[in-house]
Amino acid sequence: MEFGFDHIHYVCGDVKAFAEYFQNVFDAEIVRYDEDFKGSPNAAIQVGRLVIFARGIRPEETPDSVGPELVQGLDHFGFGVSDVEAAVEWLRDKGAEIMVEPVRRGIGGRMIAYVRGPGNIRIELCENPSAH
Repeated sequence: MEFGFDHIHYVCGDVKAFAEYFQNVFDAEIVRYDEDFKGSPNAAIQVGRLVIFARGIRPEETPDSVGPELVQGLDHFGFGVSDVEAAVEWLRDKGAEIMVEPVRRGIGGRMIAYVRGPGNIRIELCENPSAH
């Protein structure tokens, strides 16, 4: 049995702003937006080969943000790039907030950096292994 990565699904307070962030900062394509899908807004966002599904908080749900910086569950997700420093400058020019400047401390000695995304999510930029 072979498994392949399909998507990330994120619940957020403002789906439209979430989708527009990735569109404006990462040149993503909003491939679908539905204002009311099963009781909340939904979006499908394509960033390269990555698909991010975002949905809003439904009326019967109460979000839990006890520790918005570090919670049990998804810590961050990462995009592979050939040049982390160039990617950071490109994203900075588009208005991204850089949380951690490029540093060579990733797994296997790879160069990494972190960007703060919408809803305080952490997005890692990882040097492609072939670039190291």
